[in-house]
Amino acid sequence: MAVSWGLWSTLLGFLAVCLLMVGWGRRGSMTSKQLSLLAVLAAFCAAGRAVTGVGLLFLQPTMFLVEITGFVFGARAGFFVGAATPLVSNFFMGQGPWTPWQMLSWGLVGASGGLLKVLFPRAGNGLLTVACFCWGYLYGALMDLWHWSVFVRPLTLKTYFLTWLAGFGFDSLRALGNLLFCAALGQQTKKILEYFHRKMVVEYVEGL
Repeated sequence: MAVSWGLWSTLLGFLAVCLLMVGWGRRGSMTSKQLSLLAVLAAFCAAGRAVTGVGLLFLQPTMFLVEITGFVFGARAGFFVGAATPLVSNFFMGQGPWTPWQMLSWGLVGASGGLLKVLFPRAGNGLLTVACFCWGYLYGALMDLWHWSVFVRPLTLKTYFLTWLAGFGFDSLRALGNLLFCAALGQQTKKILEYFHRKMVVEYVEGL
């Protein structure tokens, strides 16, 4: 039974990532410049996660960058960069059945940045910092959902709470790292990405 639950849980995460990517991919195409920049951002995030993932425990200077990418470039771009981050970095940290759920969770971090821009278009770094702090715990809760469905029996709210509680310390480290990095680097990072975003915007003027 455990093996069956593990298989279905992994397939569910993989299917969710595929559906979101295909759905957003059909909404419009990106220019080659945009794709190139997003690829660079994804590679940078993956490298940062792979390099600091062991030495700094869960204090990884990457989740805030995914959030800000979504805020500046939109939910679709944020999701793509977020989903690519664990996919690439896990080639160094270790691929496994957890990878689709990590891709989904990191992708949602980026997508939430786009949603934040829609709700609060003039949001400053303070609000982004709060969002990144909250994602330190939300990410842990999503990954605990995968761990709980695969390894824990019976599947009850009590056992899920105990699973989440066991990882609360690690989630707190992640949330603290997100807060510190976003508070220190978020404002300048946002300005840099907004500069490149303006450079890539092409406007067509009719009648000329």
